[in-house]
Amino acid sequence: MSITFNKLKPRVQSFHDWLASRGAEVLVPTNEWEVVRFKSGASTGIVYRNARGEITTQGSATAALKAFLNNMSWSAGVATTRTKKQVNVQALLQRDGDKCFLCGAPLGEDITRDHLVPVAHGGPNHISNLVLMHRACNVAVGHMPVMQKILMRERNMLAARQEQPK
Repeated sequence: MSITFNKLKPRVQSFHDWLASRGAEVLVPTNEWEVVRFKSGASTGIVYRNARGEITTQGSATAALKAFLNNMSWSAGVATTRTKKQVNVQALLQRDGDKCFLCGAPLGEDITRDHLVPVAHGGPNHISNLVLMHRACNVAVGHMPVMQKILMRERNMLAARQEQPK
């Protein structure tokens, strides 16, 4: 497939819409060279641009882009369900300790993972975007933007410091 980034660039949003209408989950690109990233069924498709401005594809993106450009049929297939990865909880405990990100109190049995940038707002489902919280704290922040979560955390930490005996 021979297409340049300059030819594809004005059609990227149309490609996103086309993918979504066929059952794919459009994801946020993870680096400057990715033009489009999406999940189709159990695989991830990626459209890249290289330094020469040429487009290359990986995974299911090859068939999807070809079908899009040639007005052919294509389907994302059946999505698989995500499972909660307990390894992430252990890795987060090791990285951050056993205190709630939001309130700073020790975590108990009600431990949950929270996406700092919500997946619904384009945040990645990656350990760098995850923190641990009590279930009630996680519910309280819901889908707040990351800056609001950090401000809420700072207010909680300041209040906790002021309550400590001097």
